[in-house]
Amino acid sequence: MDTQAVFAALNIFGLFVFAVSGALTALRNDLDILSVIMTAFITGVGGGTIRDVLLGEFPVWWIRDTTAVTICLAGAIAAMIAQPALASRLKALIWADALGLAVFSILGTQAALASGAPAFIAIFLGAVSATFGGLIRDVLLNEPSLFMKQDIYVTAALAGAAAYVGLLELGVASAIAAPVAAIAAFAIRSAAIIFNISVPKVGRPRRNEL
Repeated sequence: MDTQAVFAALNIFGLFVFAVSGALTALRNDLDILSVIMTAFITGVGGGTIRDVLLGEFPVWWIRDTTAVTICLAGAIAAMIAQPALASRLKALIWADALGLAVFSILGTQAALASGAPAFIAIFLGAVSATFGGLIRDVLLNEPSLFMKQDIYVTAALAGAAAYVGLLELGVASAIAAPVAAIAAFAIRSAAIIFNISVPKVGRPRRNEL
């Protein structure tokens, strides 16, 4: 199995589904066509852009590979065409976001490792790649952010990134480790969505304080 082809396929898929989630969020807010496309693009490339800035990789990845713009545009168009047939745009964007999160947790980790980052930093940057595009999307549209909710979101990205690094350490080829770890991240996020699993709280209950 060709490693480069595997990562290229994951990148196309991840970008597309993240762009779909961004476009669906914009459509739920009744934005115009240009705003829908821009939101799709920001969601698709946002996390990877922050990762590259933190790594000092310039120009950032989507400027070096402009096909990212085309893929995000395709995701936006697909969302606009499909939305009338969707029973719930909210459910569709949550699942599209889950798929993007799973894929980009691995792609971000691999990009960080390729830049020479230590394993634990690569895992962190994998989670950044997977979650910050959605965070930017939600902040721009004043949506309740999945990033800040109590359910398992960032945890799933960290788990996928850690699984990828762990498999590499065990000697598993990256072409195999990448999809396996992405599936693991998606399974964790899916379980959280379906069974409403949340991360335990650590703060004290609020009291009436002056």
